[in-house]
Amino acid sequence: MATQGGDSYSYVAYQSDEPKFIGLAFEVADEADLAQAIADHGASDVVEMDLPGGGRSVSLFDPNGFRVELVHGIASKPALQSYPEWQMNSPLGYPRAGRFEPKRPLAPAKLFRLGHIGLFVPSYLATQAWYKDVLGLIPSDVYHVPGQPHVQIVGFLRLDHGEDLVDHHCVALMQSMDGRIDCHHISFEAQDFEAQFMAHRYLENQGYELVWGVGRHPHGSHVFDVWRDPDRNRFETFSDTDRLKKSDGTRIHNIHDVEMDVWRSDPPDRYFA
Repeated sequence: MATQGGDSYSYVAYQSDEPKFIGLAFEVADEADLAQAIADHGASDVVEMDLPGGGRSVSLFDPNGFRVELVHGIASKPALQSYPEWQMNSPLGYPRAGRFEPKRPLAPAKLFRLGHIGLFVPSYLATQAWYKDVLGLIPSDVYHVPGQPHVQIVGFLRLDHGEDLVDHHCVALMQSMDGRIDCHHISFEAQDFEAQFMAHRYLENQGYELVWGVGRHPHGSHVFDVWRDPDRNRFETFSDTDRLKKSDGTRIHNIHDVEMDVWRSDPPDRYFA
C-alpha cells in the first residue's frame, strides 16, 4: 500500500492466521551502504526486491527479532495532488485575505509518507544501543524511571543527517512492562490538523475504534490521531512535527513529569494498552 506522496509503497501486509509485526525498513543513500552493512554488521546477502518499484535490499535483525531491511533503488512515482494550502489568520498576521478558507473533505486523510514507527521492546537500553550503533540513530527525547535517571525506558530516535533537518523521530522505543515484543503503532503524515480532524469524524462515523486523538504530543510536538484497524493494529496520522539537526542533541526527562497529550488531562493508560 502506498501513500499519495510519491512512494511505490510504504506498508506491506500479508494474509495470516494471526496478526504479527515482521519488521521495518530504512532507505540508504548509496548502494554501497548495502555492502557496508554486510561487512560491518553481518547483514544478509543483497537481494533483488520483488515489490512495486523494484530495488535491492539486505536484512538485519535487531535484538528483539524484528527484521530491519536496508533498501536502495526503489523507484518513486508521481505524487498525487495535495489539498489547497491552508492559511491561518491570527493576531500575529492575517495572510488569508479576500477569500474563504477551503475546507477539508469529510473523508480519509490524504497521507504523504510514512513518518515513524513505535515499538514495544523488553529492554529499551539494549534496543536503543543497537539502533544507535548499527543505524546511527540519535535519541531526541528519553524518559527515565522517577528518581533513577540511569533506568531509561522510553525514547524517540531520529536519523543522523548531520546539520540537515530531520523529523524528531523515525523510531519510538517503549519498554513493555510485560516483556511484550510488538509494534505499538505506524504513523503517516497528513497535510495538516484540519485534515486530521475531518478524517477523525469520518472514521468515527464508520464505526472504527479510536485509541486517542486528536491530540498533541509534548515531545516532537506533532498533532496525532490514533485508531485501530479490524485486526487491532494501531495506525496514526500526524502533522506539524518538530525538525532537528544532529547538534540539537538529546533531552532527558523524568517520565512522571511527562504528559501524553498537552490538550488533555486523561491518563495515558489506553494509549499503551
